[in-house]
Amino acid sequence: MCPGHDHEYGESEHQLGTSASTPASRPKCSNAKAKAKGKGKTDSGPHDGSISEEVCIPPPDWEQLALPPDHVLSHLTDAHCHPTDLKHQPSVYDNVKLGGLASMATIVGDQDKVRDLSIERWWYRDTSGNGGPSSDSDGPSEIGTHVSARSKRGKDGKGVGVVACYGYHPWFTHLYTLSPPDSIPSKDEHYHALFSPSSPKQKDLLKTLLPYLPDPIPFAPLLDNLREDIRRSLGEGRLTMLGEVGLDGSAKMRWPKAARHLHPDHIDLSSDAAPSRNGEEEEWKRLTPFKVPMAHQRAILDLQMDVAVELGVNISFHSVACAGPSLDALTAMRDRHGGRFTNRVNVDLHSAGGWSGPFWSQAEKNLLNLYASPSIFITGRSPTASSLIQTISTDRILVESDSHDVRLSDRVVWAAAVWISRIKGWNLEGRDREGVEEGNRERDAISKKNGDQDTPKGEDKHQEETAPVRVPEWTLKDELRKEEQAEKQGLNVDSKGRIKSKSPDEIWTVRTLERNWARFMRLIDD
Repeated sequence: MCPGHDHEYGESEHQLGTSASTPASRPKCSNAKAKAKGKGKTDSGPHDGSISEEVCIPPPDWEQLALPPDHVLSHLTDAHCHPTDLKHQPSVYDNVKLGGLASMATIVGDQDKVRDLSIERWWYRDTSGNGGPSSDSDGPSEIGTHVSARSKRGKDGKGVGVVACYGYHPWFTHLYTLSPPDSIPSKDEHYHALFSPSSPKQKDLLKTLLPYLPDPIPFAPLLDNLREDIRRSLGEGRLTMLGEVGLDGSAKMRWPKAARHLHPDHIDLSSDAAPSRNGEEEEWKRLTPFKVPMAHQRAILDLQMDVAVELGVNISFHSVACAGPSLDALTAMRDRHGGRFTNRVNVDLHSAGGWSGPFWSQAEKNLLNLYASPSIFITGRSPTASSLIQTISTDRILVESDSHDVRLSDRVVWAAAVWISRIKGWNLEGRDREGVEEGNRERDAISKKNGDQDTPKGEDKHQEETAPVRVPEWTLKDELRKEEQAEKQGLNVDSKGRIKSKSPDEIWTVRTLERNWARFMRLIDD
């Protein structure tokens, strides 16, 4: 979820220590010896999660990085953000240089906002070559094929395109009841059954807060609306996802705003004597001890993912402090739906979930439709982030901001791309010269001339402080055509006809992220 999200309920990731207006805090390595000593070559192939050398490379200062040419940014898509949390002026979206934004919904009131934004800043699927998954087969869909000629995106076919993502976030699942609409439990029954307060103190607290809590909302009608929103969006040919949905093992119900005067740490902000404190501290202290049971979260999640499988849309998946339950939920979908899930629905682990590298490697092998999108704001706080990013296979990595402020999107997404390139040892458009080996030799020669020691690309010595490198413009179609020609000529296959694995020095970061997004969304046949 986005930093600084201002919904009444739920524990914001922003509250855990990162501001959307300040750089992410530099994480400490989980292993003090895990410092980068080589070039950080970590990928032995697109499906190999092995790590040849453990590194710990902190995220770059996103506020200080120089941005690349606009045409480079246009090849990147923010795979997870919350732009509808703020009321942005149209000019804000006009100034975004990224190619696309995947706009998440979290609560009831978000669904229409996301839809309206996707209508204004459209991103149509070009169905002339690939119609996407259908609702009744493992193959291409007929949904939206009538708009095959409309492959433009943005407002009036220009600027950033928006992917509409509908769904209900785990932080707010305590608001919903799974009871039929004609037998909704009372407020008292619902919250007592959900939170099961055991101690006298918790029982008294829940009794005190009950008058300030909303009545339980039947989830069945919301699920019907979710299905209709996704179906309508697909029918109009728009890129559409389910999100943000998932599981959270640490989120607590936020103290109701109307009852903040009852909080033991409440401060009358109208008083001149009130001490200064920032918004994060104030929000952090307004949490109740009540957690939503994982079983209830899972039930809400499963219902939503069933809709995703039914309609063949991808999922942006939230996972915090529950890697095991999250993997269980996804593998259960695989086992229940088979190819209708694995062949038609891709899953993006938002901010890479804070999972460990070994756990991700296991999950990636079990779920061939699982991707991950590291972020500066969230992933950047984890002491194991470098190891995790190293482990994500070349063809499974996306990039995101998780920001609600569209004005930050270009810079934060670019910083994440820079970070990935440093950890992976990949070339970066705008930093490294086209013609990989020549560019590396030139960079090393300059470094030695200046008296520098040998330093891996991932370390601070090879950052973007040097003069930017001119980047020739390209299109994804041209890149795919080059690869196809190379394959026909046998230039990128081994003696057994298998595609050769690329070394890090042969991989370009932005091109890879662009192709992965296109593959993830099934915009290309690959």
